[in-house]
Amino acid sequence: MKNDDMTGQVVMISGVTGQIGQSLVSAVLERDGQVLGIDICMKNIDKIIDSKKWNHERIHMVEVDITKRAEVSDAFSSGLKKFGKITAQLNNAGISTFASWRDRTEEDFDKVMDVNLKGTFNCMKFFMEYLIKEKNNGSIVNIASHYGLISPDPRIYTDCARRSPEIYGATKAGLIQMTKYFSVNGIADGANVRVNAVAPGGVKNPWDPQGPDFQRLYSERCPMGRMAEIEEIIGPVLFLLSDEASYINGHTLVVDGGMTAW
Repeated sequence: MKNDDMTGQVVMISGVTGQIGQSLVSAVLERDGQVLGIDICMKNIDKIIDSKKWNHERIHMVEVDITKRAEVSDAFSSGLKKFGKITAQLNNAGISTFASWRDRTEEDFDKVMDVNLKGTFNCMKFFMEYLIKEKNNGSIVNIASHYGLISPDPRIYTDCARRSPEIYGATKAGLIQMTKYFSVNGIADGANVRVNAVAPGGVKNPWDPQGPDFQRLYSERCPMGRMAEIEEIIGPVLFLLSDEASYINGHTLVVDGGMTAW
């Protein structure tokens, strides 16, 4: 599979209704691939499909709570029934909570842990078990964050209610470690799979702008002087899925304009 041709590939993508998720689905379809898309809320999916002009024949969307293992199993089975195979997985689903750590409730803490770590584990578990059973090759890319590697700078969040909390970074650090673990132990247990991650920095989001001061302060802090465009995140993800990255395994590709280089 080349980076620009995904003919015959069936990619399972979680968190398909968000900014990165929608862009991932579009990128796979533009390259003639097929998508099993899952998300906890699909109430607007028909509008998204129409606005993006996605081909109904090449997508299969299922409402799933990835923290529930039975729901992930059912979605996986549904995708196999639709397409006959699943060749790759993009674990993009993730949440955060934006209150100060002083106001962190146990419920909020547990919810972020459950979605970002347990939910991703559930998705990876079924895909790797499928690869072992069918003796197929596969590739997994997990969407982590540069905040799994560095601490957020509070000076850039002066006008922004959506601060990046301790639990978000902790789960993304855990996801980076989980990526390393399964890149070794998945193979050791019989899965012919490559497991990598992409750790994005700040991405421009026209749907949910975080305020002019945040965008300015973040850009001033970033060595490249700006936030990322969404396409600059999608390209590295597709590269890691492709045969061009066939000897890359257990790696976290940081795409943050140099923020972690300070």
